[in-house]
Amino acid sequence: MSWIFDKKAVAANRNLKAQYDFVQAHRMMHANAEQGFGSIQMPGMVGNASALVPYPVYAEMDRQTKEIMLDPNTDVLLNDLLPLSRPLDIGKIVHQYRQAGDGGAVNTSISGLEPIPNDQTAYKYDGAIVPVHQSGYYREWRELAGMRSEGWDGLIDDQAGSTRTVRERMANYLLDGMDGLEFKGIQSYGIRNGANTAKAVISIDMTADTTTGAQIRSEFSRLRNILRVDNRVGQPVTVYVSPEINSQLDRFYSDDYLSRTIREELLRLEGIAAIKELSSLEGNELLMGVLSQEYIVPLVGQAVSNVALPRQTPFARHQFIVWSAMGIEVRVDFNGRSGWLYAAAA
Repeated sequence: MSWIFDKKAVAANRNLKAQYDFVQAHRMMHANAEQGFGSIQMPGMVGNASALVPYPVYAEMDRQTKEIMLDPNTDVLLNDLLPLSRPLDIGKIVHQYRQAGDGGAVNTSISGLEPIPNDQTAYKYDGAIVPVHQSGYYREWRELAGMRSEGWDGLIDDQAGSTRTVRERMANYLLDGMDGLEFKGIQSYGIRNGANTAKAVISIDMTADTTTGAQIRSEFSRLRNILRVDNRVGQPVTVYVSPEINSQLDRFYSDDYLSRTIREELLRLEGIAAIKELSSLEGNELLMGVLSQEYIVPLVGQAVSNVALPRQTPFARHQFIVWSAMGIEVRVDFNGRSGWLYAAAA
């Protein structure tokens, strides 16, 4: 769970621990700046002398961040990919992985005395960028001074709103990347538009009431075979469908007799692990993919966190940012075979 801070995960992973320490250092920088204001006697401005964010407020923000990011009732794709995420150093703007070919020549014999063949495994490289996603909020210095006596609910509400905004941007980035964003020639991409995602055209209208259960089953089978047969993917695939398609799957498979639903029939297909609604998809489109780091890895250079920015003057606004550094790596093997597919109507 590397795009949030969890005690066990932080203790177990060096990169995640470094990210956590990075956040604490930023919070200390803000505290030191505020203490500097507090050390100077300023007549008439005692209320603004120092505006430290108390530890319990940060603790509540961190708890709230975890709750929002783990909300099971929001974006299902983001939730499913969370366990596959990989923590990186914050300085890692581009992450590359190595695609290995076969191991070279091999002999088979009775005695084992045949000459040992010498060959080397062939490799290629691919990668993805890890951009920063951030949102911010602020309070005027007099507002924050008032919060010290009235409670910090307003600031905590601001943080919740910004965290939801960042989560939404992260979910959208997983799906589509960000147009025009690149680093050293490596383009931003998402699952839906990435070059490493297999693409297909849906040949029927799965959103129509007139499309039969048998037609939908046949089309699902054809799309599944692009991964299972053509790409030799042996692991079960999870299917993400639009709300329009999902609503059709609860119809009876056949109108001639009381049968199972279309959904139940599809789940009986070999290799279909689950079918889930994804609200980011629209109309006649779906995704299929294997939830395994062999085929897809969210890259996390900074877990979602909240920090206050140091102020330069006593009259300056109190500014806060909620941010994360995250990219997505859809992986293919040496032969270009993917474990993820995007399909839509022509």
